[in-house]
Amino acid sequence: MIRKWLYDSIPADDLMSKQRFSLFRIFTYTAFFASISTVIQIQTTFEKASLTEISLIIIAAILLINFFAVKDYRKLPIAYAICVLSGFLELHIQAYDSGGVRNTGTMYMCIIMMTAFMLLGPRFGKWFTVFAILNVAYFYWASTYTQFTSYRLFGNDLNLINQDALITFMLALFLVAAQSNYLHSSKNVIIERITEQKDQLAQSNLKLQEYTVHLERTNKELDKFASIVSHDLKAPLRAIGNLTGWIEEDAGDAFAPEIRTHFDMIKQRVQRMEDLINAILDYSRADRRMGDEETIATSSLVTETLDFIGRPENVSLTIQSGMPVINSDRTRLVQVFSNLLGNAIKYNDKPDIKIDVACKESKEGYTFSVKDNGPGIDPLYHDKIFIIFQTLNRRDDVESTGVGLAIVKKIIDDEGGKIWVESVPGKGAEFNFFWPRLRKHKDTALIAATIIV
Repeated sequence: MIRKWLYDSIPADDLMSKQRFSLFRIFTYTAFFASISTVIQIQTTFEKASLTEISLIIIAAILLINFFAVKDYRKLPIAYAICVLSGFLELHIQAYDSGGVRNTGTMYMCIIMMTAFMLLGPRFGKWFTVFAILNVAYFYWASTYTQFTSYRLFGNDLNLINQDALITFMLALFLVAAQSNYLHSSKNVIIERITEQKDQLAQSNLKLQEYTVHLERTNKELDKFASIVSHDLKAPLRAIGNLTGWIEEDAGDAFAPEIRTHFDMIKQRVQRMEDLINAILDYSRADRRMGDEETIATSSLVTETLDFIGRPENVSLTIQSGMPVINSDRTRLVQVFSNLLGNAIKYNDKPDIKIDVACKESKEGYTFSVKDNGPGIDPLYHDKIFIIFQTLNRRDDVESTGVGLAIVKKIIDDEGGKIWVESVPGKGAEFNFFWPRLRKHKDTALIAATIIV
């Protein structure tokens, strides 16, 4: 295979480009030999070199140089354009000495037009079709009203003219039929591969649909299981809480301070366990709680969220200008801000708590930041805090389930975003999260398969 290395440099999965290169090679050599054969015919007909002969030799040289000069497959479209235009010029030039508009070689223009469509795409093919029609119109004018054209290539011999017409028509029809058949036959590797991929996608689509149905059924069963387990776990906890309350009521003031401290600790542990169960349920359902998208003024949403979770008197909230109005899921965004704002308050060790909320907008989405003046977070724990049940404080010091930030990360990941923290111990913490303009779809592969099939 001539220039196999260039063919092999084309990416293996780019079948169309490989096919185009093969056609480019065939067309180049066919046009080259056609040009040389016409030159030989001219030499046997005329005693001295003509302008037509010299022009065809130049075109033959251009065809070969164009083919062997390409070093990078990404520049092949330029070579394709030169190749097609050279073929056009070859037919145009020899038509002057072969009968002008009556030149049967004009039939080969159909081959060049088809090649233009296949090598350079529909747009160039359409322009070249217009160019070819104008070429025929030009030769009609030149043949009818001028002396630009003649049958000199055949020595004005009527028998040779008719013989050439018969051969040209038969060969042109054969080439057009062969090229058309090639496009639609099973031998065409592109059509074969597309058919195979379509069948594979159809099978993958069925598997994805089965998997989706199975996943939905499993999710419903898990939700039901979680609700049952939650109820069964909370029931004894409530019983323990009630019993401790009844014992305290019956004992009245008879309890020693130490015993009352132990009872308070029991009630605290019961409440913590119930909060932990609720947090686990919230975490398991975080990526499945989806509402409808609506227009949200994020500045108002932040203020309303802080008021909803409870705003202590020592908390000052600053919302920077430029907070966007977005189309998104309000419920999920409220969950994210409520956890971040709640943590900024809960873990703050300053008498006056300051929270600063800002946003930077980009083409892809929005980067929100929630900054506080709290104790800060050591860089060693910047990743750990997003893991479920991980806390930096003892639960007896600060009551926490260790699930809040894990829920936030799960929601943001499900949206196709990202969350991270920037902090230095003693200088507060800044939580940043990227919220994309378009929600990530989990069923992209299923949608694509359905569309193609």
